[in-house]
Amino acid sequence: MEIAMFEQSAKALETNVIIAKQNEANLRKDITAIQGKIKALEQMNQNLERVILILTQAGTISRDNARTHFEKIVTDALQFITQSRDYEFVIQELTGRAKASYEFFIKSTVNGVECIQRPEDANGGGFVDIISVAAKYAYLEIFNDPRIMSGTLLYDEPGKMISEQMSIKFAEYIKFLGKHYNRQTIMITHNENLSNVADKTFQVRKDRNGISKATDVSLLGLATTQTFIDEITSVMEGDANE
Repeated sequence: MEIAMFEQSAKALETNVIIAKQNEANLRKDITAIQGKIKALEQMNQNLERVILILTQAGTISRDNARTHFEKIVTDALQFITQSRDYEFVIQELTGRAKASYEFFIKSTVNGVECIQRPEDANGGGFVDIISVAAKYAYLEIFNDPRIMSGTLLYDEPGKMISEQMSIKFAEYIKFLGKHYNRQTIMITHNENLSNVADKTFQVRKDRNGISKATDVSLLGLATTQTFIDEITSVMEGDANE
């Protein structure tokens, strides 16, 4: 009886050993599979790090190229309008920030001495007007977005801070940009130097009823002459009736 129980226990033990070995084999297979996945993930992570590095470098290069091009366009505008090569537009990148941030400056050279100023502090703030106009065209040229390339540019009182002398070249510059980029430009201005370079000029005035009316400037002379004739005719008719 004891031998039978012993044999039964031995068989049960052998069965447990077989099951344990099978479990061990399965665990080894799982470990091998997991290790393979770990290696694959590590390789993927390395590849992603390389891609991120490449994209970061490419982004830096693209930003630097765009910044250089932007600086040149605005610098050319400053030098043309001021008729001086002493001015330069500079973009400086701010360090220690999560995202790329930049500040604008005007670098001028006087008697061989360089001076860095913010645009709002340079030339009585007039350079801000120049930069704002040039920057729009610089953006269009750099990014070349077809959705806005054919759009009309609107300016409300451009060059308000620019001196009378510089406004002549400022007007020429806006005229040049419109033709060079083949873009329609509409301005609202009280500056005759700007209105004189326009292909079409309209004068807006309120009538006696307070209604604003736009009149083609090319027709103002005719309109004034006709009004004068009408007034004289009215007076003469009044005298004749008397």
